Amino acid sequence: MTKVDTGFSRREDSEMKRRRFTTEYKQEEARLLIIDGLSAKEVSDQLGVPQYLLYRWKRDHFDELEASKPAGTQCPKVMSTEIKLLRKQLAKSK
Repeated sequence: MTKVDTGFSRREDSEMKRRRFTTEYKQEEARLLIIDGLSAKEVSDQLGVPQYLLYRWKRDHFDELEASKPAGTQCPKVMSTEIKLLRKQLAKSK
């Protein structure tokens, strides 16, 4: 099988360009998962961003929040878990 030269290296192929996202954009999408309670699948379908990136951005956002939280306040991950549980309870009571 002969390899066809397209004029592009694999990394330069016009169909394979990487999209770059700003920090603010990543944080906003992480908030959709954390605060709004949307699933990664929903956000991924809406924005065309792979789910694995959304999970990474969520983890990174939690890490940033944890690093900047004032002493004596509740951990952001614990608060997120509590919000999830409250949403489930609210959905059951309807």
